[in-house]
Amino acid sequence: MSKPIILSILVVLLFLSSCTYHNEETEYPTPAGCDTLNMSYTNDILPIFKSNGCAGCHGSSSTTKLNSYTNTKISVDNGSLLGSINHKSGFRPMPDFSPKINQCSIDQITAWINDGAFDN
Repeated sequence: MSKPIILSILVVLLFLSSCTYHNEETEYPTPAGCDTLNMSYTNDILPIFKSNGCAGCHGSSSTTKLNSYTNTKISVDNGSLLGSINHKSGFRPMPDFSPKINQCSIDQITAWINDGAFDN
C-alpha cells in the first residue's frame, strides 16, 4: 500500500476512535435512595453542614461562613460552595485535608442550588 492510503486510514481510525458521547446522568448517577427533591435549607442543607463538621470551622469567626442562610448564600452565589465540595480545580477542596463529603449530600446541595437556593 502506498503511504498516503495508510496515512488516510490511520487518520480515519483516529477520528472514529475519538468520537464519544458523554451523558452525565449515566456516567455519574445519583446514588439509589438519595432524595434530592424539594431540598430545604433548614431541614436538609444546614444539617448536612452540621453533620460533616462544616459549621464548626465555617462559623462566625471564619472568612467563609456557613452558619446561616445569608452567609451560605454568598458562597452559593460566587460558586465557591459547589466548587469546593466537588474538589474542582481552582477552588480550595473542602472539607480541608479530607475526602469529599458523600455524593448524596453533594447531590442534595446541588439540587437545592439548582432549584434556586431558597431560604426555606
